[in-house]
Amino acid sequence: MTTYESSLTSNRTLGWRMGLRNMLSKENFAWWRTRRWWTQILVAVLILNGSLALNLRDPQRTSVDLQAINFLNTSALFVPILIVILTQDSILSERHSGTTAWVLSKPLQRPAFILSKLIAYGLGFLVTWVLIPNIIFYVQLVAAGRVGLSIPGFIGLIGLSFLNLLFFMTLALMLATLFNNRAPGLGISLLIAWMGPLQILARPMDKYVPWLENLLPWRLISSFGKPPLAGYLALGAPLPTVVPIIATVLWCVLFVGVAIWRISREEF
Repeated sequence: MTTYESSLTSNRTLGWRMGLRNMLSKENFAWWRTRRWWTQILVAVLILNGSLALNLRDPQRTSVDLQAINFLNTSALFVPILIVILTQDSILSERHSGTTAWVLSKPLQRPAFILSKLIAYGLGFLVTWVLIPNIIFYVQLVAAGRVGLSIPGFIGLIGLSFLNLLFFMTLALMLATLFNNRAPGLGISLLIAWMGPLQILARPMDKYVPWLENLLPWRLISSFGKPPLAGYLALGAPLPTVVPIIATVLWCVLFVGVAIWRISREEF
């Protein structure tokens, strides 16, 4: 009996949720009963918190607040790469191996197939790439002498970090249903991701199409020439705008809707 067969059991759920519980069980098994979760935590802490630790040890370092912004920019630059790769692979590897066709031949609705990926991977990324690194980030700032940090505001920072991650996860999920190979989805996702934290791309956009910063998630955790919204929350300051937050939520809903629509029309 294969892993997929052993993780799928009979249930009587009807409608669009048919098979969702079984698929969630299978996806959660792949996350939490393998080494995936702790290896991703190690990589996340090494990249994000490790770079911050090195910067804080530099005797010529700039202010702690600027180092905190650098941490957020590093997160905005590197996290989408891994999120997009892993999310795409969760769809494309199963399509190419024939697993998707086999699973969908069972009592499983196609919306449940997409939602199981969304829920399981969203929870996994939340723990490994958001909660753990940002909690350590907070401890690092306090240890470096940054007092007066707002704990509720820092929780808001975690929320914006996850929303930024969720944007690229749902985008990759949608693109994996639209394209049958990794290159288009990876290219589109990373181009969007890097337009914010990379100044060589951000400056021309800020000059010619500044309205884009309110329609895409760049300002959530990357500077884009201005302090990130997450930075305002961490300091307990009022947000100058909530438009990027609302727009990002709407994009996520749209991406999931398109992914469900596309997979519902796919022939396996």
